[in-house]
Amino acid sequence: MQPVAVTSTPGGCPVAAGKRAGRQTAQAAGAGSKFCHTLPASLRAPLSRAERPGGRNSRLVVANTASLEAQAQQAPPGTPAPKTKYAASAEVVMAAPGVDILRVACTARLPEVEFNLRRGTTTNSYLLKGAGGVYEALIDVPSRVFDVDFAAQLSACGATDTLRHVIITRLTPERLPVLAAVLRTCRQRGIQLSLTNPALQLLNDRAAADETLAQALKGVQIEVVGRGSELRLSAKGQGKGRSLRFIPIPTPRWPDLTAVYSEEDKLLFSSNLFSAHAAPPGTAGGTRNAPRADWGWSEYGEDWKYYFDCMLAPAARQTAAALDKLNINASQARAGGTVSKMLAPLRRLADLVTELTMGADDGVAEPLAVAAIAPMHGPIVRQSLTELVGRYGDWTTAQLKAAASGSVAVLYASAYGNTASLAQAISHGITKAGVAVDTLNLEAAGLDELERALDRCSGFLLGSPTLGGHMPTQVQTALGTIIRNANARQVPCSVFGSFGWSGEAVDMMEKRLKDAGFRFAFDPVRCKFKPTPATLQLCEESGLDLAQEIKRAQKRKERMAAEKLSVAETGSGRALALGRVLGSLCVLTAKDGDAQGAMLASWVSQASFDPPGLTVAVKRDRAVESMLPVGAQFVLNVLAEGKDRPIMKQLLKPFKPAEDRFAGMQVQEAESSGAVVLPDAAAYIECTVSQRMEAGDHYIVYATVDTGKVLDNDAQSVVHYRKIGTSY
Repeated sequence: MQPVAVTSTPGGCPVAAGKRAGRQTAQAAGAGSKFCHTLPASLRAPLSRAERPGGRNSRLVVANTASLEAQAQQAPPGTPAPKTKYAASAEVVMAAPGVDILRVACTARLPEVEFNLRRGTTTNSYLLKGAGGVYEALIDVPSRVFDVDFAAQLSACGATDTLRHVIITRLTPERLPVLAAVLRTCRQRGIQLSLTNPALQLLNDRAAADETLAQALKGVQIEVVGRGSELRLSAKGQGKGRSLRFIPIPTPRWPDLTAVYSEEDKLLFSSNLFSAHAAPPGTAGGTRNAPRADWGWSEYGEDWKYYFDCMLAPAARQTAAALDKLNINASQARAGGTVSKMLAPLRRLADLVTELTMGADDGVAEPLAVAAIAPMHGPIVRQSLTELVGRYGDWTTAQLKAAASGSVAVLYASAYGNTASLAQAISHGITKAGVAVDTLNLEAAGLDELERALDRCSGFLLGSPTLGGHMPTQVQTALGTIIRNANARQVPCSVFGSFGWSGEAVDMMEKRLKDAGFRFAFDPVRCKFKPTPATLQLCEESGLDLAQEIKRAQKRKERMAAEKLSVAETGSGRALALGRVLGSLCVLTAKDGDAQGAMLASWVSQASFDPPGLTVAVKRDRAVESMLPVGAQFVLNVLAEGKDRPIMKQLLKPFKPAEDRFAGMQVQEAESSGAVVLPDAAAYIECTVSQRMEAGDHYIVYATVDTGKVLDNDAQSVVHYRKIGTSY
């Protein structure tokens, strides 16, 4: 990477020089420039086309507007630094010849929605060896929320004596203290820190307010990497050292995301792409449902899919662009088809992807020969490489197709990550119902990109933190655009946000939209400090409600065709015969921390004698579905004949998101799970989810029976009779 010329600002900090302010400077920065770590946000060059999610369009905020991080630093004290530390372990594991993983593993349940499978997580940092077999490069650092002295672990394996490069594929405020500790511990002078322009912006903003971080950056050479940037490690004799190529793959939530490709061993460091939250076996405090070590699809397929659904499905357009840039060709493909064949549906969307490649060269990227994928979270993907890459193509295509019939625009800015967590939970609820999400990070999106999202949406949500008692500038600008947009006035909407003390931003957004005549689909969501499981449940159910309203509107348009189909189905006898399959009418209840859920269930059947087990069919868009991962407990209340009407009436009425389903009813708690037991039931069974299987528009949940009790020896179970098999 060649540094560009630098010039001094009035404040004395060097900035990349260009012929003109704006595009010329941005292109120079993307090519690999050195920046002073105290560069003011107002003087920093704008993001290069290859690195910002807005692509070719203009930025949403004028050039002299401070970044969200800078606005947060100027505001009065708000959200405090997180104090929670999660027990974790660290170990060094070989990933490939010359590449080791320093893996931080945690089995605790973290609060964010992407950890709902409750299988723990790993954060993978990669140590790369150069000439002489010593560690020369470190890729990524973990979050400070894990109770591990990462810098001490690096020292213990001898890396701090020899490291010359630290590479960051994704930077968050929680990783900055760990990064600072690593830089302070490394003994090599002039160590090089490589990261993208958005990551540099965060680093500079935090360093301006954090003296410890600023001191750690003294003497560090900072290289801004972009598309085409390369880094080469030392070599023996006249040979070439390991070459690392950078491929920016930004998304709205991760505008700094970049992948790193090692050509010599065909290893792709994919950052958050192809990740999964699953702790390996043998971790201290391991759980009974800890995953095995074979790293295969049968064990980790659900984890990969759930991570995609939570983190990437809401950004399907940018995910398509990232897959297009990577254009992975598995060099060790298993029998049964090549990656290019499996990705054929995505390739057919080339015209859409080209529009969304965020500054990449037009046309299809050269195929990237990949033998293994090394993600930030979860296992190395080697055995299931072909299948996982192909599934990513299928999942992304499905989301893009869903967007063609309607989508929800989720627009937000987030200073500390809390508002982004709310946006993620709401988006997950929307996608669960089969409605696509169009996510825009307002700090990086362009005005014309915002206009396009509003023009095509079937609903929109606006999220904001409160900084100094106000909305950030980016949200104020977006709100003005929303109010002027003709389509936005016709669709349902709502607002959400997090705050430290007062929370005025949510009230301001609500007032301006309601004064302008906008229709709210659900009450505004307010979160003080970090969201709890109950808050995330409220967000997910709010997203579900909005998505279901949109789907009801779509179904009204198709009602005549559906009625004709129903008549044909009934006449053929198939649906009528299916309706003769009977089941006991039950109430399934579950609890997750301070969140609880319930649903009526009649598709219930005993499934095994040894161990005693049963199956329950749960529709994908049920709010309680997210509380039923493998390892979770629930209670199945079998309703009693003659006592079922009041319970059915209670559970069939409409509920607001996260509203108590049993308010006003007499209930008890199960001893083990804490889930609701109905005293008027004929019996209850306490179960643990053992397996899950996708079955069309439902999940089949197989659970083993832990305990149970008959509450009324004389009661008969309610049998649910149906006339036709096309509805409940």
